Amino acid sequence: MLVKRLPNITYEEFDQYWIDHHAPLVASVQNVLNITRYVQTIPHRYPELDKIIQNGRQSQNFVFDGMAEIWWQNLESMQKNRSSPEAVKALNALMEDEKRFVNHTQSVVWYATERPIISNTNFQTMPLR
Repeated sequence: MLVKRLPNITYEEFDQYWIDHHAPLVASVQNVLNITRYVQTIPHRYPELDKIIQNGRQSQNFVFDGMAEIWWQNLESMQKNRSSPEAVKALNALMEDEKRFVNHTQSVVWYATERPIISNTNFQTMPLR
């Protein structure tokens, strides 16, 4: 999901809520929804670098506030328990929470299959803050 924040909150408020409140909520329903991995990707805010990249590629500005990835073992695993009372309750809780910080009408949701081309597992991620 490419995520846009609600217009009435700052990026900092959005990011803090997303990592401090929503992430633990997702983690709390991991087993009920068969989630194997949850990743929040936040864009770096480097206007000078953005300009160089955009000019070199003639590309658009990145207008989203982040990207969320929810992983399942496979499509069947994702669909397996979605209609159980526990899963419906979990999905409703996630959606209600997202309404506090996500602008759904400006966000983009899709399902995909990953095709790793280079998969170096010996890397380090940059700290969140």
